[in-house]
Amino acid sequence: MLAHCRVCLKKPENMLNDPRQKNLINGKGGFLVSASQRYNAKDCRDAVTNFVILDEHAFRVVEGEGFKQLCKKLQPLMTPPSRRTVARDCFNLYVNEKLKLKAFFKSDCRRVALTTDCWTSIQNLGYMAITTHFVDNSWNYQKRIISFAQIPNHKGETIGKQVEEVLKEWGIRNVSTITVDNASTNDVAVSYLKRRLKNMNGLMGEGDHLHMRCVAHILNLVVMDGLKDQDLSISSIRNAVRFVRSSPQRASKFKECIEMSRITCKKHLCLDVPTRWNSLYLMLDAAVNFQEAFEKLEGEDVGYKEWFGRAGPPSSSDWEKD
Repeated sequence: MLAHCRVCLKKPENMLNDPRQKNLINGKGGFLVSASQRYNAKDCRDAVTNFVILDEHAFRVVEGEGFKQLCKKLQPLMTPPSRRTVARDCFNLYVNEKLKLKAFFKSDCRRVALTTDCWTSIQNLGYMAITTHFVDNSWNYQKRIISFAQIPNHKGETIGKQVEEVLKEWGIRNVSTITVDNASTNDVAVSYLKRRLKNMNGLMGEGDHLHMRCVAHILNLVVMDGLKDQDLSISSIRNAVRFVRSSPQRASKFKECIEMSRITCKKHLCLDVPTRWNSLYLMLDAAVNFQEAFEKLEGEDVGYKEWFGRAGPPSSSDWEKD
């Protein structure tokens, strides 16, 4: 492999005949590098685009002083792109990858499985995501989000039509399964899609196994149903945790109670999420270590008792049930 000066890009034999370049060879201003390491503006821009996408940075990260200094150290010849340039590069990469994936679905992909879910944001806006699962030409399992869109409502027919439009946009007609949660609206959505896919000859067999119910969602329902007998105790402990986490002052007072109780547990209090049973376990598993601190908090903070009203804070029996 040929070598050249990183500064002036001249080859060694040419530099030896030029007295002005001898300092570079002697290490007084530069050094020799392989020709493959020559500065490539496109490769650098592509690397920045991948950096922003893979690490989920805001576009403005490229205009930060720290990023500019890093680029200067790594490649002095590089001029960091602006946020608008990075945004444009990211969009172009998305378009190119979308075309490649469309071509794959059209020519090499025999069948895909779908998963989809809907939720409502804190702004009270409905959203739906659709993910495809498939095996590529190297027999590797792959998954790609092909749609993340706002929807007017969570009705079954709306969901079904939205999925149908996305399938048409991507040129997908052969669907093996559609995995959704147990919401009744999904029964309507899958029934609608089953009829549409049957008209396109896109069903596997008669479509008896098209509708797959999410195992994680079913497990969550089973666990929550089994915990109904302990609902009052769990609710009481949840409210105790919520009180401590509701303000920095309360968290600080609770920390004092932990120190007075000489509790050495390093776990952090956390609140559960209704749709994830394991988060309930994590909440209880952490809170039970601080039972003595919670009991001491009753005498240290008047607002703690008032927080619970007539029901009062968790009792010893509540912690024992936990």
